Amino acid sequence: MNKFIYLFIFLIITGSSSILAQSISMSPTRLFFTGNPGEKVTRTVTLQNSSEKDYVFNLNYKDWVREEDGNKVYLDPGSSKTSNASWISTLENTVTVPARSTKEIVVTMQIPANASKSDVTNSMLFFTQLPQQADKTRIQNGIGIITLFEVGLHIFYTPPGNHVKSLDITNISEVNSENGAKRKVAVNIHNDGNTINDATVEFELTDKDSGKEIKLTPISISMLPDTNQTVQFSLPENISGNFLGVAIIKMAESNDLRVGEKNFNFK
Repeated sequence: MNKFIYLFIFLIITGSSSILAQSISMSPTRLFFTGNPGEKVTRTVTLQNSSEKDYVFNLNYKDWVREEDGNKVYLDPGSSKTSNASWISTLENTVTVPARSTKEIVVTMQIPANASKSDVTNSMLFFTQLPQQADKTRIQNGIGIITLFEVGLHIFYTPPGNHVKSLDITNISEVNSENGAKRKVAVNIHNDGNTINDATVEFELTDKDSGKEIKLTPISISMLPDTNQTVQFSLPENISGNFLGVAIIKMAESNDLRVGEKNFNFK
C-alpha cells in the first residue's frame, strides 16, 4: 500500500501583511475590537491571491497564551481564562479566494451582556487551506508530499475604559547556560497597564574602563495586561570586563520610556 505524507506549514502572522508561498497575503493580521457589553462589532480582514490557482480555506478558532519566553501555546477554544473565541463569528465557515482576486471576510464580535468591563480578551481565527481536486489527483497518482498552509489572525477585545499603557522592568540578569551555549542577558518585563502593549526592547553595554558602547539587536514584543515576559539578548563572544548594562523599553504610540540599569562583571 502506498503511503502519503501531508506536510502542513503553519504560518502564524503577526505583522501588518505577510505572504503564503509568495501568493496569498492577509491584511491586517490583527483585529482589535472594543465596545460595551451587549454590543455587536464588526471588522474586516482581506485575503489577496496573486497566484494563478484558487485557494480554499476552512475557518476555525483557537485560544492562545504567551509563555514567559515569548512562545505561543495554542489551546482549544474556550479553555483560556481570557478567551473570546465564542464571541466571534463569520458569515462563512469556508472561504474561496479565486486566482488573481481579493476576498474580504467580515468578522463579527458579539460582546456578551455580562462581559467584564476591565478584562482584555483574545483568541485566534485560523484559515486552514483545504486540498483541491488537483491535490487529490496527485494523491491518487502516488505523489507523496502535499503542502498546505494555515494562517492565524489574532483577535483582541479591549474594554472602552482601558487606556493605561505601562510596562515595568522587574529584573535584569546574566543567563548562564548549563551546556556552555552563548551567554545572554535577560530582561524581565511585566505589563502593569490594562491594554495590549506593543514595544521595542533595546539593550546597551558600556565598558566602564574604555567607555566603548555595544548596542545589541533590539527585540519587539507584544504583551497582554498582567503578563510577564523575559527577553534575552545574546552577548558578544569573548566579552570581558566591567560593564554597565542599560535596558530601554520604547512603547508604541507612547513617548514614555522604561529604563533599567545593572552592573556586570563578565569573565
